[in-house]
Amino acid sequence: MGRGRRLHKKLNSLVSGSGSEGLSVPFNSRLISDSVSLVPDDEIHGELGLATLYEPSCPTGAAADIVFVHGLGGGSRKTWSYSPARHHYWPQAWLSNDPDFADVRIHSFGYKSDWAERQSSILNIHDFAESLVGELKNHPSIRRSNTRIIFVCHSMGGCVAKKAYILARQDPTCKDLAGRVHSMFFLGTPHRGSDLAAILQRLSVIAWGSKPFVADLIPHSSMLTEINDTFRHYASGLRLWSFYETLPVKPRWLNKIVVEKQSATLGYPDEEIVSMNADHRELCKFDSQDDPNYKILRNALHTAVDVLRSLPPWNLAPSQLHGDSTSARQDLSNESVRKRLRSLLGILSYPEDNLEMLKLCQQPGSCRWFSESEHFVSWRGDASPGILWLTGRPGSGKSVLASHVIEQVTSSGALCSYFFFTQREANKSTLNDCMRSLAFQMSMQDIQVADKLLQILDEGMTWDTIDELSVWRRLFINGVFKSPSVSQHHWIIDGVDECTNFKALFAKRIVATLPTGLRLFATSRHLDEIERGLASLGSRVSLQSLSDTDTLADMRRFATSRLKELGRLENDESIAMMCEKILAKSSGSFLWVRLVLQEFEDVWTLEAMDAILTEVPIDLQDMYRRMLQLIENNKRGSRLARSILMWSALACRPLTTEELLVAVKLDGHETPQNMRKATPSLCHQLVFVDKTDRVHILHATVREFLLDENLYSEFPTYSIIEHGYIGSLLLRYLVSNISKLDIPPKRRSTGLRSFEKPACTSSSELYLLDYAARFFSEHIYQATQREGVLMDELCTFLNGKAILSWIERVARLGNVGDIIRTATNLRGYLDRRNKGQLPVNPSVYLINDWVIDLIRVTARFGSQLLACPSSIHYIIPSICPSESIISKTFAKETRTLTIDVVGIRSDIWDDCWARIDFAEARPISSSSGTRFLAIALTTGHIELYDQHSAQRLTDFHHDGTAYMVGFSDDGEYLASFDRRTVAIWQLKSGERRFWFPLPSRTIAFAFLGGNQLLCAFESGELTKWNLDSGEHETACWRDVHDENKYGASVIPEHPPSCAAFSTTGSMAMLAVGYRKHPIFIWNALELQLLGQCDAVENNGLDDMTFNPNPEITALIVSYNDGRLCLFDYTTTLLAFTRPDVFAMSIACSPDGNSLVTGSNRGMLEIFRFEHDHLGNMVLVPIYRVQAFDDNIYKVAFGADGRRVIELHYQQCCIWVPAALIRKQKNVSDIVPTFSMVGTDDSELSEITTAPVVSSNGCCVIVGKSNGDVSVFSAVDGGELGVLYKHGCGVEVVRVAIGEARNLVVSADDSGRVLVAQLTMSLPDCSAARVLPAAHIIQDRRLRTSVHNLLLDPSNYRLLITGNFASSLWDLSSSRMLGSIPHHTTYYPAFFQHPTNDAWFVGLDYYTASMFYWSDCQELTSANGITSYAVVNETFLTGRSSCYVRQDFVIEFLDRGLAEAPRIYVWPTSAFDQATLPGHREQLATEVDLDAIGTDILAVLGILGQSTILLVDVNLWVYSMELPLTQIPLHVYASFLPEPTGQKLSPVCVRRHFFGLSEWRTTGARLRCAVAQRNGRTDFVISSRRHIIIVKHGLESWEDMTI
Repeated sequence: MGRGRRLHKKLNSLVSGSGSEGLSVPFNSRLISDSVSLVPDDEIHGELGLATLYEPSCPTGAAADIVFVHGLGGGSRKTWSYSPARHHYWPQAWLSNDPDFADVRIHSFGYKSDWAERQSSILNIHDFAESLVGELKNHPSIRRSNTRIIFVCHSMGGCVAKKAYILARQDPTCKDLAGRVHSMFFLGTPHRGSDLAAILQRLSVIAWGSKPFVADLIPHSSMLTEINDTFRHYASGLRLWSFYETLPVKPRWLNKIVVEKQSATLGYPDEEIVSMNADHRELCKFDSQDDPNYKILRNALHTAVDVLRSLPPWNLAPSQLHGDSTSARQDLSNESVRKRLRSLLGILSYPEDNLEMLKLCQQPGSCRWFSESEHFVSWRGDASPGILWLTGRPGSGKSVLASHVIEQVTSSGALCSYFFFTQREANKSTLNDCMRSLAFQMSMQDIQVADKLLQILDEGMTWDTIDELSVWRRLFINGVFKSPSVSQHHWIIDGVDECTNFKALFAKRIVATLPTGLRLFATSRHLDEIERGLASLGSRVSLQSLSDTDTLADMRRFATSRLKELGRLENDESIAMMCEKILAKSSGSFLWVRLVLQEFEDVWTLEAMDAILTEVPIDLQDMYRRMLQLIENNKRGSRLARSILMWSALACRPLTTEELLVAVKLDGHETPQNMRKATPSLCHQLVFVDKTDRVHILHATVREFLLDENLYSEFPTYSIIEHGYIGSLLLRYLVSNISKLDIPPKRRSTGLRSFEKPACTSSSELYLLDYAARFFSEHIYQATQREGVLMDELCTFLNGKAILSWIERVARLGNVGDIIRTATNLRGYLDRRNKGQLPVNPSVYLINDWVIDLIRVTARFGSQLLACPSSIHYIIPSICPSESIISKTFAKETRTLTIDVVGIRSDIWDDCWARIDFAEARPISSSSGTRFLAIALTTGHIELYDQHSAQRLTDFHHDGTAYMVGFSDDGEYLASFDRRTVAIWQLKSGERRFWFPLPSRTIAFAFLGGNQLLCAFESGELTKWNLDSGEHETACWRDVHDENKYGASVIPEHPPSCAAFSTTGSMAMLAVGYRKHPIFIWNALELQLLGQCDAVENNGLDDMTFNPNPEITALIVSYNDGRLCLFDYTTTLLAFTRPDVFAMSIACSPDGNSLVTGSNRGMLEIFRFEHDHLGNMVLVPIYRVQAFDDNIYKVAFGADGRRVIELHYQQCCIWVPAALIRKQKNVSDIVPTFSMVGTDDSELSEITTAPVVSSNGCCVIVGKSNGDVSVFSAVDGGELGVLYKHGCGVEVVRVAIGEARNLVVSADDSGRVLVAQLTMSLPDCSAARVLPAAHIIQDRRLRTSVHNLLLDPSNYRLLITGNFASSLWDLSSSRMLGSIPHHTTYYPAFFQHPTNDAWFVGLDYYTASMFYWSDCQELTSANGITSYAVVNETFLTGRSSCYVRQDFVIEFLDRGLAEAPRIYVWPTSAFDQATLPGHREQLATEVDLDAIGTDILAVLGILGQSTILLVDVNLWVYSMELPLTQIPLHVYASFLPEPTGQKLSPVCVRRHFFGLSEWRTTGARLRCAVAQRNGRTDFVISSRRHIIIVKHGLESWEDMTI
């Protein structure tokens, strides 16, 4: 046993890199001079966890973090020390004193890796890696910085670091941390294991117990295999150094290299491999700095650090630019990532269900012929071609083969995603469905794909309304395909012919743009359209056809197996003979064999089986007729069977047996028992039930047979199989049942009510509710009957409360896109029913009104509905236009239960969803990306807005006026052009990436693939920039023009009028237009002239654009004589002309279906691309609005194609025309919509100040843009009159009131301050509704802007806050009493002292100061009162506003666009005289806002003793109850320990109501005040030209989770 222990020690010293007794002199402390500083014995091993060895003098300026990770048996100090002497601990003693590493932070990570420890362990490499990731995430210096990270790893430490990096890459919450890892140094790391590990493992188990981390190092262990297989996919962006030993370990009895070169190196292309003249132990420890091995390692580290110094800082994504996707990823587990992506992508079906069903049809050994075929082996071996397409007859087994291919790919460990198209089934029948499913599956297997999708998906997209090309570009071209791992993925797609829009795969070049590395296997029937499309792909595709003999062996296996299961035949010979009979008649149809074997289940004799084979037709259609006749012969079950077949054939998705039970009861009022068994039996196996209890039609050909119009003549009873009939049943069902899930607000003793979530119900009658809610309109849209039954049912549904309950239910299901889809279906139903005729039926008007309201409600309140579905009952009807159908039907009815909004409420819906005003500049250009809207101003500023909320996020400053801006397709870059330069902005960092000089004015530009920019100039030059390297190449089309080609005119010398690029087709095209000349169309990359488009009398062009849809080969040109011309750019012929449009700007929707024009007469028009009865392209007007009197000089579509952005004068408007949401098939069905803008109040002056409310809550004082100071009623929002005027040409910016002396104080933007005294009090004048006279008692003009006005309690002192100082004035003598200089860029927040009327307080960041009202003298010292909670955060800046109560003060710290705001609670004892002047430190406690879940926009006030009123950035109003008992009411003495900074958790948080986006100011703020009147709390909002009063706003609420 003694020898065993000594052997343990010797082996431990060898593998751990440390000396021990008898092995190494350096660690023998007896040989070290006494003068040398030694490490105590208990510290020799080193600390566990992450220890910082060196911190630069300026931590925020650190260039890098180096983390040392020891190996097996080592320690955080021991591994890196040649001896116990402190000066031998080289990472701390040498590197920290090396000038080349002065700005590098150095750490060492320790973990329990002692394999010889006398106890067993449960830890493995994965556990150590998790610990390392956790330490890095939570280390303050690393967490708060943006430095890159370098790992230096010895032995097993390299495996730990690799695994840690993998974990970080796979965890979305560690994305930024993983992105900061730059380099890894491996010192003798056994990437492929070490033979010595097996010896150590055996010895360890015998002596002390198992050590899993030792077993992990054995060659070919599962841990190393998994790490190596995964790490290679993530290592492409890392700098890797591998150092290997060249000497055996010193003990002669071993004489072996511990980690051979083959194991110590990775073999990656960019890996730097270095040999060291050392054994395994001496790779990481050195006697002196002159040691050659140390110099090698030190110089390599220096090189890595120098590389990092040359790189720009790693940028964490600003919350505003990545919004919900960043915040949502901060605390996501893998399961929550799955749920998040499933929700964002709208995934409702599970492809696994189809796969499991198909696996049941496979027999052992079946389909092997295919997987062993030459073309499949070539495809699997990543050989060209990358697309393998299999065609075959219906029922020939293609789907079973596809399931086999999936098994083959997944069993090899490859990444595989699959999709089975199912005709007419929701979520399984369109390319949109397929793309989203594939993207989701890829993300669940590949963290890089998941990360890409999370970056682009938080945009509130409604998938049902986006065309397949837009989905393809957004999800794949600009997202998934940018991941370096895409070449590792395989796609298997079955039944392409069952896709409703499969032609778009080829017409829109979707398949053509697949990355070459991605492997695609697809199946379909033999269709000419598919074969022509595949032929266009050339050598990229291998087309194989399934013959009758290919699947013969598989069918034999299947038939033999099923015959044995039936047990009807006694021996193998009989089974084989019957099998051959079946196959001889099958004609290669797997489905036919399956149906025959199902018939055999009911017979027991050989003669009966032969009879079935004789009677059953060979043709599948004839076979189905026979089965249907058998169903009809069963008189007792035929009616129920017809109902089951109807629902199974027409349902938009497979129904569960529970749903089908309710459905057939609706139809026949029968209650079948045991639906799982009854369903296939009654229907003679034409339907089947899968293992998830979902009912399916046996095969697509069965559905085609049942829906064939000719079927009705043979089986008249099946004429009832019609969508309209099902639509009527579902409407009746919804009216009767949808409200059963509603629970009205509770009435409590307080008189307050709460929005309650519906109670769960187990009633079997409600099983069909979710299906009915989602899909009833699909059946209505496909209805063919024209009688009034369906219309009557629909009107009953729309006239009652069921419609609101339905909206609530859909919102609770999490997809308001279903509301839009329903409106689209109802509009399509009306259009087809009316066939272009004007409606005369009142029911049609009712339905049309609800179509408009459903679209409007979803567009305006979609996010609010998702947040609080109950708001459709209690909030939304009250704030909809008074003439809208929802308001007329429900607003008065719900008025007693909900809020009441007065002041302004338009009569009709305004198509203009949002207006953005620019007071000091004119918008000149705009661009709409996938998430952001960019608007360039004449000042050179480019402002970025959120498209879905119109909230301003940030801005960039171009050095000149940017007359053109545009986003790259992937949303990574924004380009801005002035006349001589172009700037490329990186949106993630907000920095200017490139700045290029230009040869002349840019006339058109386009991004190519996200990393190239192509520009056309007036000079005739084309330049293409590479945005990765900054390199460019230039050519001139004037130099290459062949004058004789086409017999065309020479390109004119004068500059072109306009130009346009098209980059969506097979080539990049450029159209260039000149006055008096044809339009030249070029191949932009090859500068080849493709043709010329000519129109008569070209006197000048205003704009042109290509249609982005490759199926619509149109170039649209606007001529300045008013014509709008449509050219077919493939033939260059003029296809269509529309006169008198006068479009200054034109733009196509992303899907290419619509065109918007903005005219020089203020007209906004939308057209739809259609074909007339002759097949010619035409533009059909679908919408027109006389928007303004002045020019509209820029129009664009939003990314979803449902919003239109236009610019005119000093305003940007975002329009949401309901006409853009429709299902259209025929041009004759389109009826144009003409709209007018709502009430024109542009002549009214704008309110420019926050409202100030009188003490009785009845009067509101505001200032206006024309210099007026006006009074409004807080009862109805009406204006009572003007108190006084500041003068012309100025606007009032601040207002304050002093009711002690009936004073009104106001300041304008010129610095003028007026103090007026009223002849009667505000409460009295509001009661009498009489406007009091105002006498100006002070008129003072300051040489500064005025930011705030504060009156003392007696109203004889006025504090005016300016830019650089605040001044105190005596209103009785007009003297200035003193001045308070400002010490920061933000002005302080001043407020009345909470308990002493003689003092006031100024709050500046984390410092409060107190002053006397009498003379402006400061009570506190120069340092003021400092808050512990924020003083430690030196970066904390922002503007404070304060709200005072007797016991505490609320500070709201607005930190601008870059950071989330914060709320702090100051106890009033902080400002107590007893604490002054000796005490200067006080805890201001931060309030925990996590329950709200989004950023706070403002604090509105304090109610009662401790209730704070808040509004968030989405304009939801909250009340938050603070725990008074937990608010620190005492001062922390200086001798007490520093407080922990724990946040203050509220007692409860309640969400009450939301405001409208148009209530915001130009700067996206909400100017709101709280009015207390008659014991009720109202909210007073100054919204541009009106005062809006929200009454009863706090009387209903929804409790938020704390």
